[in-house]
Amino acid sequence: MNNLLLRYNKPIIIRLGGELLTRTTESMLTLIMIIYVNKMLNGNIIITMLIFGLQPLSDIVFTLIAGGVTDKYGRKKIMLLGLLLQGVAIGSFIFAQSVFIFALLYVINGVGRSLYIPAQRAQIADLTKQKQQAEIFALLHTMAAIGSVIGPIIGAIFYRTHPEYLFIMQSITLMVYAVVVWTQLPETAPILTKPKQKLEVSSPKQFVHKHYAVLGLMITTLPISFFYAQTETNYRIFAKDIFPDFVFILAFISTCKAIMEIILQIFLVKWSERFSMTKIILISYICFTIAAIGYGFSATILSLFFTLLFLVIGESIALNHLLRFVSEIAPTDKRGLYFSIYGLHWDISRTCGPVLGAVLLSQVDGSMLFYICACFLIVGGIMQALFIQNIERNKINKNVSEHTTHIL
Repeated sequence: MNNLLLRYNKPIIIRLGGELLTRTTESMLTLIMIIYVNKMLNGNIIITMLIFGLQPLSDIVFTLIAGGVTDKYGRKKIMLLGLLLQGVAIGSFIFAQSVFIFALLYVINGVGRSLYIPAQRAQIADLTKQKQQAEIFALLHTMAAIGSVIGPIIGAIFYRTHPEYLFIMQSITLMVYAVVVWTQLPETAPILTKPKQKLEVSSPKQFVHKHYAVLGLMITTLPISFFYAQTETNYRIFAKDIFPDFVFILAFISTCKAIMEIILQIFLVKWSERFSMTKIILISYICFTIAAIGYGFSATILSLFFTLLFLVIGESIALNHLLRFVSEIAPTDKRGLYFSIYGLHWDISRTCGPVLGAVLLSQVDGSMLFYICACFLIVGGIMQALFIQNIERNKINKNVSEHTTHIL
């Protein structure tokens, strides 16, 4: 890890440190967020879940409205604004008393996230060579995994005494990181260094035609995020019926998965760099499919362990290289827009996935729900592999055509 860190410039190291800090405090808060809000709303679980569904929904709406904002105004300003919005929203939770205020703060937090995430990904793409990007995304995910191991332990300690301290700590961390971003990170958006161009106005049809590559990539990644949405929500209901001590099982899953990510993620990304993007997709979707089947039939710790192993292999290979591929297909002045569009698959699945999964769970048992996820993953993997092949073929044909025209 130390040798890897020496290879990166100051902005990347700052991003790694910021990811570790923010994910640690975020995972501290995640442990008690739903419980705290539900308690403040006098145990009304329906209103609580409606409020928590607002963040991914607001992410979708705001991304569609202002997906290219980071390309227009710069990475640094938008990262700063996103962090400040999150910091203010999280810190204000300790003063909230009404349903409206809780909902408003959660929407503000979602807007902050939808501004920050594509801006920071675009900045990484601006600062690094394409062949190194998957490795850096893997390092960021590793830092997040370390934070997700440390955070819940600290969160559990504070929840017993002063849960409001967790909101304060997360808010302060976000504010401090915002100051570091403003004072230490450079502006990297290419469009800000070019002469101002005329504003493009596109119809929806023209927009889809122009950006079909990233839209298709987002749509074909939906089976992965739909599967994740089930593991994060409906699996908890399913596990309660299978395991006597399901709370221990859920803790085992989150901890074991995080440790595997810390140990394996960077190695798997480096190992998979030798393969074509199509082969990377096929390998990873096979692993995701095995993991989905594993979630369906696992009734022991050992089978869950191997299920998580295949899940981590699949996500380490696919998710980091897909982010790198988005950077490759994005025009340099549209990276923020492309990362925003691609990231919509998480928001769509986390908004609709739990409800659709719950409907399926009411008709079939939990095992069948995850076997259905496995079928989606098989179809999605084939579609995405063919789609990426088509993108790469068109790119080669375009390069050959441009080269021929240049010679003539």
